[in-house]
Amino acid sequence: MAEQQPRTVLVIDDAKIVQRFAEEFFKRLKFDVYVASDGYEGVKLALASKPDLILLDIMMPRLDGFKTLQVIKSNDLTKNIPVVVMTAYSDRINIVSAAKLGAIAVITKPLTEEILFGKLRQIFGEKFVQSVIPQDPKSKENPFGVNEQEYGDAVRGMVEEFVKYYREQVDDLERAIYGKDIDTIRRITHNIRGTGGSFGYDDATTLATRLNEVVHSSSVNWQEAEELLVQLKNRMKR
Repeated sequence: MAEQQPRTVLVIDDAKIVQRFAEEFFKRLKFDVYVASDGYEGVKLALASKPDLILLDIMMPRLDGFKTLQVIKSNDLTKNIPVVVMTAYSDRINIVSAAKLGAIAVITKPLTEEILFGKLRQIFGEKFVQSVIPQDPKSKENPFGVNEQEYGDAVRGMVEEFVKYYREQVDDLERAIYGKDIDTIRRITHNIRGTGGSFGYDDATTLATRLNEVVHSSSVNWQEAEELLVQLKNRMKR
């Protein structure tokens, strides 16, 4: 019997740390993984690779997730590919809009392995999920059943990468706050909110959410924004 071809997934998200998390997850399940940092690149890769699944972020530069989804679903070559939309904001408007445009599901960030497994079950079925996961994984925390040291090293590496990414984001955030650059503040807080919880930084997610709400107000309280920035900076000192 010929060996079954591996499944393919395309991850479209401008946050490198999200790309890395999803890439690590799917590669351990023997998927071929493609990544794109914006909608234009994502559409191009979708047409070229015709993946079995697309994970698509909503808030991206150049071409946002909704417009990207619309393009994918309007093209005969890609319209039948299941698309899971990823968002840090699970309000009804986002969910309904994604569904109307053809998304099969919506994931609320931060991503976790449990959430991704759930969507794989929904899309490909339990039989498929069981076929790509060892029947006797070594632990709940290590569902892939790989070598414990290998798994631990991978997790530590991603956390270290997140910490570096987080510090860079907070530095950019500080410049944006003092420059009153609202669009940049919204983008960065969206990124932190969408990744912090994946690496155990739930309080960073909470602070970023609050700061995002502050700059979405009709009258921005810049003093509160600066206070939240200080808390975000202090989070890295613990």
